[in-house]
Amino acid sequence: MEKREWILPAVFLLIIVFYAFVKHDITGTIKGRVVPYNAALHVWAVSDKDTASGIVQNGAFDIKNLKAGKYRVIAEGLRPYKVTTKPDVLVNDGAVTDIGDIILDQ
Repeated sequence: MEKREWILPAVFLLIIVFYAFVKHDITGTIKGRVVPYNAALHVWAVSDKDTASGIVQNGAFDIKNLKAGKYRVIAEGLRPYKVTTKPDVLVNDGAVTDIGDIILDQ
């Protein structure tokens, strides 16, 4: 029995080593603000390969877990504001892209 005591720690160590060498998906984030902040409802990032949404809180938003590439950021506001788009937002792996303010059109 005593000879088998090393098996469980060895298996645990192998799992940790294997996990360390497995490639993990690295994603990017888009952050910014919608102006006026109290009119913002939803924000989306849309590309040919990926679509995601972000939560808007006091006008600020971030959209996480995006694959690298070029996105259109779409902001929707309360009436009388229209849907407003910011094109050509570039996302890189492991980076945060700050797009500044999206000013909602009336």
